[in-house]
Amino acid sequence: MTTLELSDRFDLIADRVGSPYFTVAEKENFFNTAQYSIIDDILYPGKRPGAKDNDIFDFSKDRTFEQGIGSLFRTATLTATGAVNNFTFAQINTALGTGTVYKVVNFLVQDNAATGTATYNSAKHVRSIKSATALYGKLRTFNAFTTAGRNAIYTIGSYASGTTGTTSLSRIEFFPNAAGSGSTYLAEVVINPRPINISTYVNPEIDVMFHNELLFRALTLAGISSRDAQLAQASQQQEITQ
Repeated sequence: MTTLELSDRFDLIADRVGSPYFTVAEKENFFNTAQYSIIDDILYPGKRPGAKDNDIFDFSKDRTFEQGIGSLFRTATLTATGAVNNFTFAQINTALGTGTVYKVVNFLVQDNAATGTATYNSAKHVRSIKSATALYGKLRTFNAFTTAGRNAIYTIGSYASGTTGTTSLSRIEFFPNAAGSGSTYLAEVVINPRPINISTYVNPEIDVMFHNELLFRALTLAGISSRDAQLAQASQQQEITQ
């Protein structure tokens, strides 16, 4: 569905259930919030209430990921400028050129920076670099890739920014540190979708197979129950077929 079609169906269903009028700006807010919630569900299927716990990389639903938000998937090549141990999202955005990071889904480390090999290995995602290195640093249990006998691990951390330190920004933190200037890494990310805009005809960037779900979630955010919305849509379809 285009954004205009979403807007028309939203208005029709809202009118049928006796809901008050919503402005264009309000509907855009509902649509954009719904789109992000669908992206989160695709990325983290185990986080939904009642859902099985799934690893983000165990894509038993590969098709859902690739088709649903594949257009938002990007890979950024990052080059260390010294023995650094983090890359900020701002640095990733610069490397991407277009689009901004929403979620990091994988971080890959160059196999051997000294020889400039083009082989990269996925680092293991952990909750905390400090605790992980303390507990498992000598056990070699993370994955096959090691540098100087140490396994590559990463996490998504935050740091304070601004003169008052009140703004929290995100970054990839990793261990071990970069071998030195020139070491390269790959960050596989999902970028922020363009904001849905009714007036300028910016359509949803998630696949069309999720557009009905987007509509129902937007209606729910507007205070219209899914049951009422489905009944209204079914009634509309019945009238069309008669």
